[in-house]
Amino acid sequence: MLLATAVKRMFVLCMLALLATQQATSFRVCAPIRSVRGTRALSSLEMKYKPEDEGYDAFGSLVRQGPVPFFIRTFKPETYEAAVDKYMKLEGCSRNEAQGNMDFYFSDPNGWAGRKLRVKRGEVPDLDYSKMNTSPVGLILTAIWAVGIIGLFVRIFQVQVLHQ
Repeated sequence: MLLATAVKRMFVLCMLALLATQQATSFRVCAPIRSVRGTRALSSLEMKYKPEDEGYDAFGSLVRQGPVPFFIRTFKPETYEAAVDKYMKLEGCSRNEAQGNMDFYFSDPNGWAGRKLRVKRGEVPDLDYSKMNTSPVGLILTAIWAVGIIGLFVRIFQVQVLHQ
């Protein structure tokens, strides 16, 4: 019983440390579009897109760009959807491309903005963020690394906290 509680506490501490290292700051939610002369107001969430362009799920966000966009997508779905829809409107791109860009934006806003400026200047090629970090070999290596690190943290916690 004590070990199970310790493992739960360690998991929570690991997640808090992970969130502390990656901050999602300086993003805005786009305001809803207001109606003009009696027409029905459309919110930014009511976009028309093709049925085959459904995008990927929250686990896809976790795999591609890490825990920050995953948690934003899980706990603030309106914010995430508004950002994706706004990007789709501004850039005229597919939902997958918009999700990839917004996932990268939420994980590193300054890096995303700087890269977009360099792409517009023609200094670097544009990246397809929707296909980043999806190779099976990379995913397997990441899973092995994560299990090893979590095991190490659990062992340190057992030795340093439980045996005092």
